[in-house]
Amino acid sequence: MSSPVRAADYAAGPALAAPEGGVACSIGQPFWIPSGPTAETLPWPSVYYGHFSGGRPYVDAFGRTIVDWRDEHVCFPTSAQCRAWVKASYRTYHQPEGYRGCLLLR
Repeated sequence: MSSPVRAADYAAGPALAAPEGGVACSIGQPFWIPSGPTAETLPWPSVYYGHFSGGRPYVDAFGRTIVDWRDEHVCFPTSAQCRAWVKASYRTYHQPEGYRGCLLLR
């Protein structure tokens, strides 16, 4: 495991990779939470649901190690786009490791 970055380095550090061709989406949310686009509402012939969670440690101004945790849900029109997004996200956010994968919804 590599050492955590310092807070000064963190501000300019890499963000979660932008989803190329994907849109934030939701599946299975409770009815009281506003829903984002779903497989039913997206115009693509096929929909791949990408889920990525993972962390990246950094040291804050007080010397404490904090984990920047990401939990993202994005839908894509192709499997290749989904897998590329997951792979790019994992490069930065894998300590600690979370869940990652792509699932064909339609």
